[in-house]
Amino acid sequence: MPLDFQGLEDRLIDIVRDLVRIDTTNPPGNEVEAARYLADLLSPVGIETEIIEPHPGRGNLVARLRGTGEKKPLVLMGHLDVVAANPSDWSYPPFAAEIHDGFIWGRGSTDMKDMIGISAVIMLALARLGQPLKRDVVMMATADEEQGGDWGMGWLVQHRPELFDVACAINEGGGSSLQVGDNLFYTCQSAEKGVCRTVWTARGKGGHGSHPRRDIATLQLTRALNQIGDGYLEARVIDTMRVALTMIASARSADAMERTVALLDQGKIPEAMAAAGFDQDGIERYRPMFHDTVSVTGLRAGDPRYINVIPPVATAYLDGRILPGQTSRGFLQQLRDRVSNDKVEIEIYERQYAQGSESSTDAPIFQTISQVVAEQCNAQVIPWQCQGATDAKHLLSLGIPVYGFVPSRPLPEGVEGAGPHANNERVWIENLPFALHILGEIAYRFCTD
Repeated sequence: MPLDFQGLEDRLIDIVRDLVRIDTTNPPGNEVEAARYLADLLSPVGIETEIIEPHPGRGNLVARLRGTGEKKPLVLMGHLDVVAANPSDWSYPPFAAEIHDGFIWGRGSTDMKDMIGISAVIMLALARLGQPLKRDVVMMATADEEQGGDWGMGWLVQHRPELFDVACAINEGGGSSLQVGDNLFYTCQSAEKGVCRTVWTARGKGGHGSHPRRDIATLQLTRALNQIGDGYLEARVIDTMRVALTMIASARSADAMERTVALLDQGKIPEAMAAAGFDQDGIERYRPMFHDTVSVTGLRAGDPRYINVIPPVATAYLDGRILPGQTSRGFLQQLRDRVSNDKVEIEIYERQYAQGSESSTDAPIFQTISQVVAEQCNAQVIPWQCQGATDAKHLLSLGIPVYGFVPSRPLPEGVEGAGPHANNERVWIENLPFALHILGEIAYRFCTD
């Protein structure tokens, strides 16, 4: 029996717009206002709600629809905070949730208040079934994901461990439609890269700007940074991406699959992707999935008010993204091996290190996702890796498998969107009921089978 969403599709659009209008820019966050909005939405239909505020304004909602307890709960997880938006860079006000050209425009519309709204409506639909499920369904809408989760999921894991006796969680990070040749796939994020952010420091004698030298700190640092090239370090194929490429190639032909596997075994990743059916744009777009990467995101040296002074210290900040299985020690060694100047110090920046992770594709929830997508979309689900990082890292440390899956259909030809963290971020309205029905069926089927 499919879930009945009668009257809830239009309400979903209103809920997403309401959430976007609540400015939860982090910092400072103010997620508690959004948590209260959701509690007021869910409590009247008998869903248990608790707002947990570990720091003033940093609110987390835990909502639970009780089942029979025959099986462990399913978690629908997402974050309430958003990154900053400069109104002068936007076509429409970033927190007005205006509708234009078939999209809801606003910061957080795709990252990830659309998923928060969908999860809330799924809870409403499950509640009005009037019969208990075999599992509790728990919605966790948390704070602070954009800054690491210390006041959100990370805090809950540390201080409320009783909440995490669960089977698995569905999260952000996957669900994108992927067209390769004539075949359509939907990605399910079963792996995500970790982070290893570093600070590079060069030191030298200061001096007068009229007397340049090769050993000044700024030049030492510049030469060291040049040695990382384009930021792609050693290549490696994790199990998730090996399975994904094999499945994509197999849908093309048996010969394509054999050639793809052989090329992967030889470490020829671009060639393997081409054999699987990716064009050059696709090979470049998904290149980060096969490398530890590093990007220079900040530089600091001197003071322009004293432009005639050679500074004694120059500093760079680099955002490192590491594949599952990589360690901080191994990553730092890769960087140091590339830099010939041992006078440039390379250290982890403010403990910003978290390992990457993979969840098994043999898990029942992955199979349920695959079945529903095959039936309703006539497409195949493939495991995939997120090249960023999410709050999944906090649950994975407990051994809880997490799968990123917010299904989204391909945009019509000629229609352009803008996703997470982008200026003019916007969500396609037609995709909201599509995702609602797919995710709702997944939750219902997983909790009744």
